[in-house]
Amino acid sequence: MVASVSKTEGPRFESWLPRFVVISYVLFFIAGLGFGYAAAGGWRWLPLALPLLLALFTALKDGVDGVLVVRLLIALVVTVVGVIAGTMLSGDQPGERPKPGWR
Repeated sequence: MVASVSKTEGPRFESWLPRFVVISYVLFFIAGLGFGYAAAGGWRWLPLALPLLLALFTALKDGVDGVLVVRLLIALVVTVVGVIAGTMLSGDQPGERPKPGWR
């Protein structure tokens, strides 16, 4: 009896699959968090371009299907949540308008 050497067979490979899917969303969240915290103005929304570009390249290569659309929507929502969380952490609130004179 010969043991199978394939990496795609058996429970070891399948146990790693969900981790690879989740890692991309974690990276989108961290990018949104970092830009939301550090970037000023409209630049904090720049991480939204990353999932859009990745989806565009995937659509050009493999075509558009339901899985791509659902994963893109999840990635955009996760990125927006990261940007909002980063903005809340930074405490970037508009200051009061300077008042003339000493009072």
